[in-house]
Amino acid sequence: MGYRINRRKARAIKITLLYLGVITVLSLIAYGYKQVDAYLQNKLTSFELQEIEISGLSILSREEVLAMCGLEKGEQLLTIRPSEIVQKIKRSSYIKGVSVVRSLPAKLRISVIERTPVAFIYGRGLNLIDDEGYLIPVPRDNRYWNLPFITGIESALGALGEQTVSKQALKAVEIINYINFINSGLQEAVAEVNMKNRDYFKIILIKGGAEVRIDKHEFAENLFVLSKYFDRYLVWDELSDFKYLDVRYKGQLIIRNKNS
Repeated sequence: MGYRINRRKARAIKITLLYLGVITVLSLIAYGYKQVDAYLQNKLTSFELQEIEISGLSILSREEVLAMCGLEKGEQLLTIRPSEIVQKIKRSSYIKGVSVVRSLPAKLRISVIERTPVAFIYGRGLNLIDDEGYLIPVPRDNRYWNLPFITGIESALGALGEQTVSKQALKAVEIINYINFINSGLQEAVAEVNMKNRDYFKIILIKGGAEVRIDKHEFAENLFVLSKYFDRYLVWDELSDFKYLDVRYKGQLIIRNKNS
């Protein structure tokens, strides 16, 4: 009888100790959580924004990007959400890509990729168009843009900040991209790309306005032949004497002077 009582007492003591142990562990966990939370809250308020580094700007100014961000010095760096800043900056028609990174203890790094205009184009006024066909407003500054014009587009272009919905305009961009890619003297001579004609497109040259007739389907081969002529044989002072050049015939370049 006494043995059974002692066993019950021992079991009760074990249960009590186990219960106290669980309570102790839970108390330590709760205390630890409070300490970690207090530490994190302290860190969130200890890093203040003191510097904003912005790279990749050409069209936009630093002040314009800062205005988009809506940030000020002294804000808590760790409470700034980079993804929100990215979305604010990407609203600009001039921005192709952007990354935002916090750099402890006090700096925010913003890296932007701006769209690269390749030509002027008319559509509800004069606009720029980039190498992917995105429509960009002309910046309100006094910079000089040495770019050709795209003309003869009969269809609607679409909205600013978006890729044009005009197939004609996209084709013109493709042509200009190829001219820039082959990197010859031809690139500096192009004043206009006219897409009005159904069977061929015209390149209007500087110094006299001579037109070059290019096949719409074989434009890469035609432009390659033309570029070789410009690099090897063209005398620039004679450019104003040309009335037109026709490169649509395979392996041939036909030139007609104004006086002939």
